[in-house]
Amino acid sequence: MGGRFLMCECTTLSQNHCVILPAPFQGAYKSSVSLRKLAFGKKLISPLKGEVAASEASRRKGCAKIEEKYMLRKLLILSVLLFTFIFASAAVAAEQIRIGIVVGQATAELSCEDEFVVRDSYGKTTTMPKGKYFIHAQQGKLFFDDKNEFGNEAFVAAAAGKSSPQINKRSYKGDFQLQAEQGDKLLVVNRLSLEDYLESVLPAKTMSVWPDEVIKAQAVAARSYALFKMQHSDKAYALLATDRELPYGGTGKRIEKDAVTKLIQATKGQYLVDAYGRAIEAVTTSSSGGRTESALNLRGTAVSYLQSVADYDSDSPEYTWESRISPALLESLAAQRGYTTGKLTSIRLSPLDDAGVDRTPTGRVKYIILSGEAGAAKISGSELQDLLGLNSTLFDIETGTPVPETLKVPIEDHYGMEIGSKDIGIKVNESKKPVWKNLVRSYHLLGGGKEEKIIFRGKGKGSGLGLSAWGARGMANADTKATYKTILAHYYPGTQLVR
Repeated sequence: MGGRFLMCECTTLSQNHCVILPAPFQGAYKSSVSLRKLAFGKKLISPLKGEVAASEASRRKGCAKIEEKYMLRKLLILSVLLFTFIFASAAVAAEQIRIGIVVGQATAELSCEDEFVVRDSYGKTTTMPKGKYFIHAQQGKLFFDDKNEFGNEAFVAAAAGKSSPQINKRSYKGDFQLQAEQGDKLLVVNRLSLEDYLESVLPAKTMSVWPDEVIKAQAVAARSYALFKMQHSDKAYALLATDRELPYGGTGKRIEKDAVTKLIQATKGQYLVDAYGRAIEAVTTSSSGGRTESALNLRGTAVSYLQSVADYDSDSPEYTWESRISPALLESLAAQRGYTTGKLTSIRLSPLDDAGVDRTPTGRVKYIILSGEAGAAKISGSELQDLLGLNSTLFDIETGTPVPETLKVPIEDHYGMEIGSKDIGIKVNESKKPVWKNLVRSYHLLGGGKEEKIIFRGKGKGSGLGLSAWGARGMANADTKATYKTILAHYYPGTQLVR
């Protein structure tokens, strides 16, 4: 019977009285049996041989009463367990995520077109009239317009049938948790269903005109990433609204797109797990520049499903890019981060086509060395990317004074009077460009000229980890049989899709 039947231990009961219980309930049932033995006494249930007892009829009557009482207790236990099971299932279906939308700031604006409800830390519920409120924290307490004090924590929600409040003029679904943190700082957390959250963040990561299978793949990846963060966060929120993987700007028609929402709903509840059944950290990138990166190379720690795989992102507008920065600007920005080099004299970085120890196997920059009159500084590729706003860490650099791309020439009327100007493009043979290159390819010297620029020529956009949005699009366009499942299996090898 596979352990599904649990027999009553009373000798008067037959197999017809057995109850079939689901596996999750059997432990609770068995515990109740032990408690029953203690309550009624083992002798009443299973008399010992040689024991002096009442007549057989009296004994059977007593056993029947015990059986009746026990069956009532059993039904009560089953009812409680069943209710708990149903409630838990409903809770899973309505999984909530917590997003930090105001963190560490002094104030925030709360506004609502209708009345709304506030429950403070004392358990008191207050209905607030419509309008605008200046929210701030002071000495560990929350204040609305210096008049209404709500303790150190408050929950804000729409009144029944009314519109939801706005935070800093942005609309959100769900409700809000407000906290007064140390140092009179304010924390505002938006609590909403995971699916509602995805409907808001995914349109910013994809295009509704892309193949449906690509959008489905991104929906599953985003849901997996959110679940991973929910399981591993030790803060009052799982994600920040400014999270790079899932930027969140609230809800509304200008943000949500019906076509994307429909495809999210088609994958409702589906997410990726690793070999141990845990939701994966499904990070994504816009495009990798031909090949994705591994977590081991970027983070120093191996992740089974974040491996380097071939990408199909050649159609990406960021597949190749260029950025020009003046040495003086780089000096200034580096100094703001605590790197004191003085006037830059050189930059050390191995060439992309001959990657050295300062690059990953795919060519991404691990670190770069800036040398100046006041010293040298070693900066990681990811920090330099953030510092200069570069698309990726997959780049080469070139120094010197490049030929201008355009030349401004005057426009004259028939009297010879200048009436304006026009930019004329300059075409110069690449081999004849007067850009000085170093004999030692890893060293890029700076001459200090007024018009001197540091030229970054790179590929891809983003970290290069995980699913590539443009690569997934390339897969779907190249193979009409490609599905969101095959796309996910390619970019997250060794994972399983569950719901």
